[in-house]
Amino acid sequence: MSPGEFPRFDLIFLGVGPDGHTASSFLAPRPERNQALGGLQLVPKFKTDRITFTFPVLNAAACVIFLMSGADKAATLQEVLENNSANLPSQKVRPVNGKLIWLVDEPAARTLSRRPS
Repeated sequence: MSPGEFPRFDLIFLGVGPDGHTASSFLAPRPERNQALGGLQLVPKFKTDRITFTFPVLNAAACVIFLMSGADKAATLQEVLENNSANLPSQKVRPVNGKLIWLVDEPAARTLSRRPS
């Protein structure tokens, strides 16, 4: 890896929290983190720090898979996938040169406007 490059993971599995966070990033990404590989993310809600990768690292992956299940995640899934202006952390995961796959069960997908066939 050359200076300024990000590692390319073959596969990254992620979940999405009820508030749209992912990878322990509860807030929209900060510009100063665009060059970092990872770091501590203060999570005031839980009064703790969490270690996470930055979005450039996540977006350099060959494949990112989100896994969501349960009816309690239906509204969040709809917000993430169908409201482009929501500005949720999970919406910032967009592999540049890789695949983004969503694995969702029927209860989580129940409110989506377009259902998989």
